[in-house]
Amino acid sequence: MDLLNIGFAILLVKMTICTLPGVLGIFCIASSEDTKRAIRSTVCNQLFGVSNAIRYPKFARFLSIAGTVLIFFSVIATWFVLLKKFF
Repeated sequence: MDLLNIGFAILLVKMTICTLPGVLGIFCIASSEDTKRAIRSTVCNQLFGVSNAIRYPKFARFLSIAGTVLIFFSVIATWFVLLKKFF
């Protein structure tokens, strides 16, 4: 009895592709202000070499918009990849 066949492995990959953007989107929206500031500092240090190159309100708005887009992508990908054949 095969526990891990190719169909199950493909299903796991599909589920990962469908759920990880949603989880990342929820994290972007629901994270605290301190976490968002730490993310901004890290991104600005990596891109520009300065920790405050982007203002926090604009970065927080970007994270909210990106989180919403990621959640919508996750819902749409789940519909087309996993659920469409059932309806």
